[in-house]
Amino acid sequence: MNTYSVYFRTDRDYAFHDIEADTPEEALTIARQLRDSGDIYHEAFFDGYDGRTPINEIEVCHEDDEELAVWRDDELVLRRAAPDLLSAAEKIIDRWQNGDIGEVIHELAVAVAAAKGSAQ
Repeated sequence: MNTYSVYFRTDRDYAFHDIEADTPEEALTIARQLRDSGDIYHEAFFDGYDGRTPINEIEVCHEDDEELAVWRDDELVLRRAAPDLLSAAEKIIDRWQNGDIGEVIHELAVAVAAAKGSAQ
């Protein structure tokens, strides 16, 4: 068993908790179960949490704070992808107005895939 530092983040705050697990993925699974059950909100390491902003990111790290596993909810994934989506859309509009769509469609496809939480 290893001890992993797990960071639970909301839009307003974060907390961490050590989790014993064989792998980072197992620690992430345990952390998600704590989140889904609501038990994480009752632990002392989430001081002052008012429950109004949900946990939208869980990051599993080891001693050197290297990210080993991460989970983000769909809303956070979309928000992180929004700048790339906007940039690609602006380029398409510009090229469309100038009669040249070309390679920018691929950039849009990549941005859409990121917004959906998958890679292309």
